[in-house]
Amino acid sequence: MQNQDDFQLVAAATAGELEAFGELVRRHQDFVYGSVLRVVKNPTLAEDISQDCFLRAYRALPNFRGDSQVRSWLYRIAHNLAINAVTRRREYPTEIMPEILATADAGPERSAEMTDLGRAMGQAIESLSDDLKQPLVLRELQHMSYEAIADELDLPLNTVRTRIFRARRALQSQLEDWR
Repeated sequence: MQNQDDFQLVAAATAGELEAFGELVRRHQDFVYGSVLRVVKNPTLAEDISQDCFLRAYRALPNFRGDSQVRSWLYRIAHNLAINAVTRRREYPTEIMPEILATADAGPERSAEMTDLGRAMGQAIESLSDDLKQPLVLRELQHMSYEAIADELDLPLNTVRTRIFRARRALQSQLEDWR
């Protein structure tokens, strides 16, 4: 199963091979969880939504046409579920960014400054529109290539580049006081 590509695994899972779907889950569970966590900012809720994503994907396997990559398809399911959960439950977190690691020898002043910068950056990122935020997060936090982001979001490559450029420019202007 591990030497099969995602499309072969989808075909096998559609035919009733549970091991094939299990392999798809193993391959993509960390990505799906991370994508959901960035939206809901609640680890427990992110786990629940990730499980729901795979359950919905399993039920929808016969309808998967193969027009996009399996990872893109899962991302879209997970992202929609996460947005729905945030909207429905109004769970807007106070912790926007993950902890910023300060160097071991940094003093308390530097550590507090880095924490404040992390919060300011998190708020600036959260203030971006989804069409700018998604590609920026995939590039900067997931370290994905522009091509992979284009596949993931089903966008033209130049659109991805433009959106990331605009997102960075917006962040620069919002964080001007931190220079």
